[in-house]
Amino acid sequence: MEGENLEHNLQPTAVLKALAAARRCSPAQLAVAWLLSRGDDIVPVVGMSRPDRVAENLQAFDITLTDEEQFTLDSAFSPDAIISYRYPAIVMKFAAR
Repeated sequence: MEGENLEHNLQPTAVLKALAAARRCSPAQLAVAWLLSRGDDIVPVVGMSRPDRVAENLQAFDITLTDEEQFTLDSAFSPDAIISYRYPAIVMKFAAR
């Protein structure tokens, strides 16, 4: 993702960061809390390369999103919110195999 696509695709991240700042939590915590709120069939898989990350991610279970926050994140990260592919077309040709 480059140029205009990159700029456009960073907008959902800005929404996440702003909501996290307002909630006084990390963007990672808010992202995990949002995924947890989406249903019992959704299990966030997060990286925990350091012990402090484990504690940080576990705090996401204490975050309850308001309906407005849920709607904001659902809208920001809707399937059609991201444009372009992650990799150039030539790489995508082989990535699907």
